Parts: sequence; C-alpha cells; structure tokens
Amino acid sequence: MVTNQARKALRPAAIVRGRSFGLPLPPHIAADPAQVRLGQALAARVTEITRLTAGAAAATGLIELTSPRFARQIRDVNALTSRAIARFLISGQGTTETERNFISRVGIIAARYGLSLAVLARSYVLWRDTNLRVLNEEVARLRVGYAVSSVARKIIRSSADTGLQRMTRAYEYQMHVAGRLESPRIRVVS
Repeated sequence: MVTNQARKALRPAAIVRGRSFGLPLPPHIAADPAQVRLGQALAARVTEITRLTAGAAAATGLIELTSPRFARQIRDVNALTSRAIARFLISGQGTTETERNFISRVGIIAARYGLSLAVLARSYVLWRDTNLRVLNEEVARLRVGYAVSSVARKIIRSSADTGLQRMTRAYEYQMHVAGRLESPRIRVVS
C-alpha cells in the first residue's frame, strides 16, 4: 500500500520515466529535489541560452555561412534541446519522436543548402559549451552537489553528441538521395 508521504514523493512531475540520455533511472524513484531545482533554473534560462548560443555563432562567423532560414532552424533546435534537458532534469521525460525528427530535419536542410558537416558540428559545440557554462552558473548559485551536477553535465554532452549524430545521419542520407555523396570505391593495388 502506498502511503501519503510516498504519493507526494511520486507526483507525476517528479517521476522519472525510465531511461533517457543514456542514463538509467528506475521508474519508481522520485527525482532528487536538487536536480528538479536545477532543471527549473535551466528552464527559466532557455531563452537566454539560445540567445547566447546565437551570439557565439555570430562571433565565430558561423551565421555568415548559413541562410537566415537555416540560422532560425538552428536556433529552434537549440531552444528545443535546452528545454528538453531542463524537462528531463525535472521529470525524467526524454525527447519525443517528434522532437527527434525535428532535430534530424536540420541535417536535411543543411544538405539541401550545401552547408558542410563542419558547420553543423561547430553549431553543436557552441550549443553544448553555452549550456555547460550556464549550468555551471546555476550549480554555483543553487549550491547543487557534485552528483546532480555531474548527471546534468552528462546529459548536456550526451544530448549534443546524439543530436549531432542524428543530424549527420540525416545530412548523409539527404546527400545520398540527391546523388551528391559518392559511394566509396575500393581500389585494388597490386
């Protein structure tokens, strides 16, 4: 039988719903209150994180390499992914299939506009570094312990890695479909 105290600990927003971002979290464990506070602090700063990432991209000249439409797509992906990280810290809910498809679509658009994979990779590195910087600020402000901050850093790094992999696969697929990606040829040297 579940007690009232257990019910409070297992509120829907605090239930961890399984495995996401490569970190196993049992569904019966309530999220750490410090992790929830950190997630809420990051959620409150998503707009700022997105603006800082766009500013870093402009400072490195990355924006000049893209069309305004593609730059907007990248900003939207940055905001979506930052929100997803905050949501995961708060509730344990990972990205949805729709969100993952939206992230992949950026790779397709990049291939159609002839942008390089290097531009995609640089955009993800800027996003990751900005999120880690803001995370560190919030960890210090909230005095979050090492265990929670370490999990949050792993989530950000993992999200950047998997997002880049998704976009890269979509990019390569689009290039293959468009006939711009040559299949590797095996040369026999005697």
